[in-house]
Amino acid sequence: MKQFILIADDSDVIRSIVEQTLRLYHYEHIITAIDGQDALEKARTHKNEIALYVFDVNMPKMDGISLVKEVRSFDSSTPIIMLTTETDKAKMMTARDNGATGWIIKPFQGDKFIRVVEMYLKP
Repeated sequence: MKQFILIADDSDVIRSIVEQTLRLYHYEHIITAIDGQDALEKARTHKNEIALYVFDVNMPKMDGISLVKEVRSFDSSTPIIMLTTETDKAKMMTARDNGATGWIIKPFQGDKFIRVVEMYLKP
């Protein structure tokens, strides 16, 4: 059963904010990753259990867009939300073309973030 949310961000603060926001809205099954490579390993390990991915665009070892491409090679349908300070439309389109399904600009308001999460997770 798909129940986990995988968060990948190299910022400890952002990872913590995203995790706390999710927990505030009763999302308890959360996996965190410190960079793209860590996220890819965890995504492969838990691929049949992840209901939603939340990836930062700019991370060390593997950026978010490369991570989307890698994840899409073994998981074609789980929603992927990109978190970024980037407002570059070309980058957004590249992410979408590679399989990202949503985009949230940091900093974000918790209720707006949860609305996007629920758009992908509610039946």
